[in-house]
Amino acid sequence: MNIHRVKRKIRRNGRKIVKKIHRLIARRHHRRGHNNSGTAFCDLHEIREKFGYNKLFFAVYILLISTICILASQATPNSRFRQWYYALTHKESINKGVEKEIGVKDVSAGVGQFLTMYRYRRIGETNPEEVDPTAPMVAFTFDDGPSQKGTPRILNALSANYSHATFFVVGRQTEQFPDLLQAILANGCEIGNHTADHKNLTELSNGDIAQQLGAVDESVKTATGEETTVIRPPYGAYDDNVLAVLDKPVILWDVDSEDWDSRNAQTVCDKVLSEVKDGDIILMHDIYESTAEAVELLLPQLKERGFQVVSVSEMAYYKGKTLELGKAYGKIEP
Repeated sequence: MNIHRVKRKIRRNGRKIVKKIHRLIARRHHRRGHNNSGTAFCDLHEIREKFGYNKLFFAVYILLISTICILASQATPNSRFRQWYYALTHKESINKGVEKEIGVKDVSAGVGQFLTMYRYRRIGETNPEEVDPTAPMVAFTFDDGPSQKGTPRILNALSANYSHATFFVVGRQTEQFPDLLQAILANGCEIGNHTADHKNLTELSNGDIAQQLGAVDESVKTATGEETTVIRPPYGAYDDNVLAVLDKPVILWDVDSEDWDSRNAQTVCDKVLSEVKDGDIILMHDIYESTAEAVELLLPQLKERGFQVVSVSEMAYYKGKTLELGKAYGKIEP
């Protein structure tokens, strides 16, 4: 069989069929009183104008509804679009902060949080915001803030994982970001005093020590109406004289994340996970974006290991420990 002959036959038959359809349409319009002076093609065009718009409207309507549904699904915090947008806008800080490629956050983590909350609220099991005194817990502490670079992201991560922390703030930052102080308390976290100018207290007179602490207390009080509850001396430096002067419990740390040195989220995460134990106080700094990334990595993994993440005062309370003046605490044990 000659293929070219078959193609020509198909084209001829196709043209015949089209002509027959046009003639049928033209006769139908003529019987209905339409002016048949135009061509059959014009009649077909009139039918398209008459009936085509309804189909077009329906198609646009379906497209619009589909778009709204897609946008609504992508409005969730862990949606693929928001993950892509976050990775795009934070590419520089991710490259600086993480050697190993983190990529976008696992959507299953957000789904797990939602299902957990649904189960707690609907079935009546333990509230995830309540602390179990019998379960292991650690205290997250952040020095030298608050900071726009890290504090908001850290607060969001803590809130998403039903966790709290203690923020040891310094004077220059408290004066610049009073809104972040308010956000810290609004998220159920604790504010500690880290002095106005981050000076070594062992090298200051009693009057200067009081001035360094009083300036921070005043800023925090002005911004939030609340006072600081604990003190962390800069560099962890103290002596008997400093302990005698300080009017709040002194909090040190048991695990140093060394985030100030590595500036690397994965390195910080690995170091903390390799050392963490029940009752530990973990030292970090909320002035680094890499630390905020590390917190986002750490919290779900600590939860998987059974740890609760709380503020220093919360851990002392749930472990039945009274924080006393004149003592320095590196970890909280019953």
